[in-house]
Amino acid sequence: MTTPHDDLPAAAGPTDRRPTAEHVPDERVTDAYPTDAYPTDAYLTDAPLRVAAVDDHPYVLKGILWTLEELAPWVTVIGTAPSVAQLLADGGGAADVVLLDLDLGVPESAEESDPTRNVQALRAAGPQVLILTAEERPVPVRRAIAAGAVGLVLKSDPESQLVEALRSARTGELAVSSRLAHALLTDPNLVGHLAPRELAVFELLAQGVGRHDIGKLLDPPAAISTVDTYLKRAARTYRSLGRPTFNAYETLQHAIQDGHVDLPGRPARSPDGPAPGAALT
Repeated sequence: MTTPHDDLPAAAGPTDRRPTAEHVPDERVTDAYPTDAYPTDAYLTDAPLRVAAVDDHPYVLKGILWTLEELAPWVTVIGTAPSVAQLLADGGGAADVVLLDLDLGVPESAEESDPTRNVQALRAAGPQVLILTAEERPVPVRRAIAAGAVGLVLKSDPESQLVEALRSARTGELAVSSRLAHALLTDPNLVGHLAPRELAVFELLAQGVGRHDIGKLLDPPAAISTVDTYLKRAARTYRSLGRPTFNAYETLQHAIQDGHVDLPGRPARSPDGPAPGAALT
């Protein structure tokens, strides 16, 4: 099979500067960020708060219960569930804040594991939504914020930062658990911004579709020269961020790292986002 886009020019210059957990300052494990984002008035921060949690791992839910019992006696956990549908059916919509994992298994249907739909369903029921996840790709967490979530807590951050984030989330302010969480949501240089047609090309490439066949599966179809243009344009986007790419598959790796494209076997992206074969312009 022809190697896709072998004619991409070699990128000289700096190595990949995409921030990772290893690059985050030590403040990550000691201070929430920004440090002045949380209310300090005792009445505002420690008034009774009803919390619910959605995670498909029972041990995570038990850990949440233990953490809040030990560190936040003013919090009452009114319900936990492996899916948003079950939580709402059990009365979880009465919570002030719901902790939501992004990467849920598929209980009844693919829709129940879609982060955008889950955030929207919870917000429609009334609670604020605080994402609690191990996901460190910027695109999925930014989609959740765009859908209405109020903040992000990384499971790798200290338990105390979950409590601080709850204090902020109850007010509707942006709540983050660390500098890395803040960067994942706000750093403009962390993500390569790709056009919908470029994303559709990389979705197909990730599925193993050959470069000569990708254009036939787009809607409307595109010539191979147009597909090559999309690949080159995406490569330029990543090189402008200091992330070298020498061919289409290296560009695909950057798109996967950002969360634009899911590996085969991962839950599909929200229908609100681009998908291969969709009518994209």
